[in-house]
Amino acid sequence: MTPMQTLLAAWDWEPSVVAGCLGLALGYVAVTRCWTVPQGRARALYFFGGVTLLLLDLVSPLDAFADGYLFSAHVVQHFLLSLVIPPLLLLGLPPALAEKALRRPAIAAIERSVSAPRIAWTIGIGTMILWQVPVLFNAALSDDGLHVVQHLSFLVSGTIFWWPVLHPLQDRRLPPVPAVPYLFSACLCCTLLGAWLAFAPLDLYPAYLHPQDQLGLLGALRGWGFSPGTDRQLGGLLMWIPGCFVYLTAILANLAHWYNTSSEQEVRG
Repeated sequence: MTPMQTLLAAWDWEPSVVAGCLGLALGYVAVTRCWTVPQGRARALYFFGGVTLLLLDLVSPLDAFADGYLFSAHVVQHFLLSLVIPPLLLLGLPPALAEKALRRPAIAAIERSVSAPRIAWTIGIGTMILWQVPVLFNAALSDDGLHVVQHLSFLVSGTIFWWPVLHPLQDRRLPPVPAVPYLFSACLCCTLLGAWLAFAPLDLYPAYLHPQDQLGLLGALRGWGFSPGTDRQLGGLLMWIPGCFVYLTAILANLAHWYNTSSEQEVRG
């Protein structure tokens, strides 16, 4: 097969992934209609964009590259699961929906237990660091069940991390002043983790030293310059630069909101 035919064959429409994404989309529509909550076009686009990206992240050739060929592809996959998809899903939640949901004691109790900034930060960043421990990372690569747990933990912990910053109810969000160190410290951890990954020994994750080449793409990847060393360095840079870009974008958005709010208060005063 040609490389293009091989890539097309690498799509893996895993039934559980497709069913999960479909369930998220249908659940969003059902709940907003059942509770007569107007979600708005922009919010719906955010939410369905997040669900679509989640589906592509887990069934596209990116998943095949991440599992058997490139550490850098694995970093991209986890980056999307923890830093991109959760904010899109949260931005898609209508405030009225969150308000009604939080009136239910069980949901409110769960929300209180994980929404404190120190707890949310620790869960979000701790999960990211924990899965880079070689024994856990390598175990997830060799065990499909653990791999599913890994992906779910990134998605859930990412949602918990972003919840204080992107809470659907504006008055429950972290104010800009504490939000900046919350996000900047996460950016700093992402930078340190990326630097460590870029310069760590290559045998840390042995699966990427000698891939099994089930798709027959290893020769092409090596020809394109994807040696194990280059792949590891690229993975570290991807953890560092795009990750920090997401955090810095959120910081700038908070500072802009703080500036606009202060200006409005001065005008009113």
